[in-house]
Amino acid sequence: MGKIWLHIGSPKTGTTSLQNFLNDNAQVLRDTGRMNFMTTGRAHIAHNQLAASARTGNATVLMEDMLREADGAPEVTNVASSEMLFNLHTARKLSGAAPEEFKQRTKVICYIRRQDSYLEALYKQLLKNSRIPPDRQAFLDDAKRRLHYLHTFNTYAEMFGEENIIVRPFGPKWLVDGDVVRDFAHHLGMPITRDLRVMEGFSNKTFSAEMSELLSLMGERTDFNTREVIRELIALNHPGTIKSRDVFSRSERLGLMQQVTRENRRLVKRFMPDCKDFFQTKDLENEETALSTEDQLSSQLADRAAATEALMIAMGNLQARRKQEAELAAEATERPAPSPANDALEEDLAPPTWYREIYPGGDKRGWFHSHGTYAASFVERDPDQLVVSFDNLSQAGNDAYAREPWAQKFCADRGYSHLGVYAQEPTWFRDADLIAHLEELRDQGFFKGFKKVAFVGTSMGAFGALTFSSLAPGATVVAFSPQTTLDEKKVRWEQRFAKGRAADWSLPYSDAAKQIKAASQVYVIYDHFHEGDRKHVDRLKGRNVVHLKGAGLGHKSALVLSRMNVLKDVMEGAVAGTLTELDFYRAIRARKDIYLYRQAMESYLTERGKADRAERFANAFKKRRRLQSA
Repeated sequence: MGKIWLHIGSPKTGTTSLQNFLNDNAQVLRDTGRMNFMTTGRAHIAHNQLAASARTGNATVLMEDMLREADGAPEVTNVASSEMLFNLHTARKLSGAAPEEFKQRTKVICYIRRQDSYLEALYKQLLKNSRIPPDRQAFLDDAKRRLHYLHTFNTYAEMFGEENIIVRPFGPKWLVDGDVVRDFAHHLGMPITRDLRVMEGFSNKTFSAEMSELLSLMGERTDFNTREVIRELIALNHPGTIKSRDVFSRSERLGLMQQVTRENRRLVKRFMPDCKDFFQTKDLENEETALSTEDQLSSQLADRAAATEALMIAMGNLQARRKQEAELAAEATERPAPSPANDALEEDLAPPTWYREIYPGGDKRGWFHSHGTYAASFVERDPDQLVVSFDNLSQAGNDAYAREPWAQKFCADRGYSHLGVYAQEPTWFRDADLIAHLEELRDQGFFKGFKKVAFVGTSMGAFGALTFSSLAPGATVVAFSPQTTLDEKKVRWEQRFAKGRAADWSLPYSDAAKQIKAASQVYVIYDHFHEGDRKHVDRLKGRNVVHLKGAGLGHKSALVLSRMNVLKDVMEGAVAGTLTELDFYRAIRARKDIYLYRQAMESYLTERGKADRAERFANAFKKRRRLQSA
């Protein structure tokens, strides 16, 4: 039976370096029988799906899948890694869901910083991701609960056995060859040989507290992509912007460590007997190292000046690049065409992008099936991830030659394999031939040929995604403003979609509420103020349903997210199974600047007899727009 090593990272302990090493060398490690960087539960380089499924109560199925993958190579060491597992709440959820066999076959390894250093790293990390406001004292007051490592490790020890928990101190002094990758390989009994790629000297640079706080404000108040700015800042490497031990004062750090002195002693005794000096605080107790209040203020002001200057340069560089790209695009569109008529004809006759990939001269495998008023196309790009999409009402009846399935560009850009289902009639996929074709794919093992499957769609397409997800048990569903059925016997209150209600609802898969039980996670994105959509969502029951509510999104939730430029990010997180409610709510904060949001909220307020509030809301929206354009 294959053993599983679970690496539970903590912020700024080389987790990204370690995960990149495992990902970059996955094929070599697997082919040589040294290690299997597990694909189950992994999106790109991290197994965050395991932690996410634990929090939503769906971890048992995923851990059973991990066991099956480990059984496929019983002599190989299997490894999974996620920072999200370094969390007491997640550890308890995981413990309650873990099959007994998973407990018996798993070991845990974790790298930790001293608590004062950990909280500093966590503060900066959360700031960069705009997950907290720049308020050090508020963070400190709230984060003291994070000081208690022992509770988390005790929970994992109860789950897997104390002898199967390895806790390693992070820092050059403690690591084998001063490197987390080599230390990890050493403890797993795997030598670093020349055939492996190792990024020597790689480090995830730590910005100063002032820079981190400015990045948080920038992410909150501008339309700049924080990740782009961070990459620009790293390349810029402006003096005074890379710094550590600058969030809390020496006395604050010492006070933090004194709170967990006894607990750390127990932790060392139980899990780190060879690292007795790790939690010592002599560096904080030496009065000569303490700066005066005046010196601290002077240093803080200098850091703020350096951060401000660097941020302005980085944003200026990005703006210049955007302008240059816009000018190049404008030049391309302004070039005179030799023959407008011929160009228009060429555009009308241009094949769809998916066809260019699978036609005889294309570089992908795939197929196209027509079922009269319905059709389906498939492009094989990635053996791990399949996305199945369904048309919505706005696409039904589109007779363009270059017809694309919903989410075509999203899947192509990310290299996902894609099965797109087209509709020429707004009858909610009530078609016997189409249903038979999808069932035939199931029976042939088509869906089982992929590690992960996601069904996606909006409105009518969301119904398709929900109801046909049962064809691939364990799939993820991403449904925007869905309907569950238009069978008038089951939803007598539904008066929309006349053609849909007139369709044949005696066919199979006619009630999505009965078809989602086997899905791993069902992300439902909807406006809970929209009565028609909310009533459908209320019919979706189960612990696997993740409700993502957005007041003011209206029935066009996917369109509003697209107008905010966050639709692809939300879908990517949902398809991977890592999207959290907090991620979603942060993503849709900008909806207050979208006109469709204003229309929806005005309508809701007016319908509820609050016309005066609707007028004030509209005036506030207009005022904000004027200020933005000034």
